[in-house]
Amino acid sequence: MKFLIILLIAMCIVMPAAAVELEEIYLGKVTKADQASGALDVKISAQWDGKQFAPVDPVTILGTSTFDELFENINQGDEVVGTLMGGETWIAIGLVGSKQSTQKQVSWMVGDPNAMVAPFVGNYKVTYTADPKCDSCVGSVCYANSVDVTTKTVAYDSNSKEYTVSDVGTETLLPAETWDAAETGNQQYLQILFIKGEAPASSCPDAEMVMGPQPVSSFFIKSVSVASRVSTTPESAIATTPVMEETTAMPATMPETETMAPVTTTSPTATPVPGFGIMMAIFGCAAALVVIRR
Repeated sequence: MKFLIILLIAMCIVMPAAAVELEEIYLGKVTKADQASGALDVKISAQWDGKQFAPVDPVTILGTSTFDELFENINQGDEVVGTLMGGETWIAIGLVGSKQSTQKQVSWMVGDPNAMVAPFVGNYKVTYTADPKCDSCVGSVCYANSVDVTTKTVAYDSNSKEYTVSDVGTETLLPAETWDAAETGNQQYLQILFIKGEAPASSCPDAEMVMGPQPVSSFFIKSVSVASRVSTTPESAIATTPVMEETTAMPATMPETETMAPVTTTSPTATPVPGFGIMMAIFGCAAALVVIRR
């Protein structure tokens, strides 16, 4: 009896966490890339197991992407590392540029660098934290005013465990800003373009616990040879990037919209409230406890 009560309580407590969408990481080759429909299909050959890519039976993943920069740079047959969210949306795609490593270094990536497990050519890794615009939050997601981008170089031990070789630095970027991050003596450097971003509503003061997807930000990052020093940042990414302060559109992961259009009026701040489903779940748990006690 006590076990059933504990189980019911545990189920009620962990239910909100179920809203976080599953992320799966694959290695494979592009079989279809159609910008008009947003379709990006990848025939996978391996899946990330937490340390390295483990071979799997070949199967084609039918996914989608909203990153214009991806379709401007990807080609059918390209080998990629990709992170799939919710079983259908690619939130990070990187072009494999160095195949001798089991870690599959990428020469460039589009999407969220926090979701990219592969290092860049030159052994770089990029992570970021986002500063939320707390008056723009909808559910679990807010716009990001800016991001603090951290770059380092890494290596791997005999057990494929990653460790830091050097800390390159941290830079604060606003939407459409870039940063050239370089390790002294490295023959490669990174061109990092922050396009637009989201941040978790939970990081705002007095934030309520609400259900919803995790935030996803958009970057274009490329490893470039120091000898070339030729800018390869897509011009369209900068030209079409909206400025966050000029929009009150919904965040990119919200189903109501996929773009942010400028408006001339200010919409009221969205206040997260518990959904009907959560209230019914709590009522059901309470009823179950009463029945068990009888």
